[in-house]
Amino acid sequence: MEGNVKVNSLNGYPDNFFYTNSVCLKLVGMWIPSKEYSLLFRIIYGIYVTLIYSEGFVFIICELLIFRETMKKVSNFITYIEMLFTHIVGIIKYFVLILGRHKIRNLMNTLQDDKYFYEPINGISPGKIFSNGKETNAKISKLTFVMYICVGVSAHISSELILNNEIKGQSFENTNKTCADYFPYFFKIPFDVTMKWRCELALALMDMGLIFHAAIIACYDGVFVALLNCLRCQLSIVCHVFRTLRPRSLKSVGLSETHMELLDTQNPILEKEMYKQLSHATEHLKILLRVGEEIESMFTFVTLCQTLASLLIFAACLYMASSVPMNSPEFFSQMEYFSCVLLQLMLFCYFGNEITSASEEIRTALFDCDWLNSSKRLKQSIILTMIRMQRPLYLTIGKFSPLTLSTIVAVCRGSFSYFALFKSIQ
Repeated sequence: MEGNVKVNSLNGYPDNFFYTNSVCLKLVGMWIPSKEYSLLFRIIYGIYVTLIYSEGFVFIICELLIFRETMKKVSNFITYIEMLFTHIVGIIKYFVLILGRHKIRNLMNTLQDDKYFYEPINGISPGKIFSNGKETNAKISKLTFVMYICVGVSAHISSELILNNEIKGQSFENTNKTCADYFPYFFKIPFDVTMKWRCELALALMDMGLIFHAAIIACYDGVFVALLNCLRCQLSIVCHVFRTLRPRSLKSVGLSETHMELLDTQNPILEKEMYKQLSHATEHLKILLRVGEEIESMFTFVTLCQTLASLLIFAACLYMASSVPMNSPEFFSQMEYFSCVLLQLMLFCYFGNEITSASEEIRTALFDCDWLNSSKRLKQSIILTMIRMQRPLYLTIGKFSPLTLSTIVAVCRGSFSYFALFKSIQ
């Protein structure tokens, strides 16, 4: 996905906005090295990809095989379901990234088209807005990648601590426990684990599978949020361009910013430049609206799956955390998992809300563009664009509900209801 993404550096705009996402995709094997890389590197990378995908495949099979056993006890089934839902949604996300990679690449290129890179004016640099957006994206991508992976790491550490604290020798004999009792999540162990070292090996294999699936989910979330963040930045830049339409036009034709005409039609060169600048920015806005619609169509149903899964995952995490002591490793492991899913949903809702807010700001920006002395055709163009933007850009959850901050409140409220239900049937 990264190989064919255009990179630019013009008017203060940064190179590849999605660089951090490209690195994350390489780490999870969603990349084919070109012949520019040495044969040895390509062989090693191929082996690495084969190993991690084999581990991920074995993990999901072993997780599915344990389904029947978890139904014997409510608490076990709840713990199992929360992780199973996460991994099923993760598999869906993986196929969206793979099957939609060309479309995603095109969206990235469209959002970074240097045809719509604007010069700084009035002390405000659109390139700086875009650069700040890239820095934010890099921080979010790194944070989600590390936090998601830490779910597997924290689960492994908590299990190892309990195992080594309770089993002093290398055998489970003379104890009333088995290796499965120390696993943080339900998993069909594919080999004999009567010895402690074998149990630790099985635990490591399970947690490696957890880490792989977490990395896949982090890559998807990072790409989705990056597209939303980039679109938001571009909408903010278009607002700035509309507001500075006259200063930009005056600068372009070589006139002072204090230059005044009773009517722009008295200066045909200025009038023509004003209309040209407005048409250019309006064309940019049309492209951004189309990009928003394509992002919506590509990601909306996965967002619906994620939201429904989050509803049950929040409830399950709270249920499990309330069932163990607060100073126990299991409690911190569940809280880590809960924090990751909450962060995931918050990022989706926050940037979805920001895109709607930025698109709503377009009408105000057009009204602020110093249009009083402008020509009739420019005023008509402004009015038409304002009429179009009476319907702002919305991203939705499966076409049912807008993706806004109120979604988080609704999901949390619903999850507490499920939590109360789980506690009542304990």
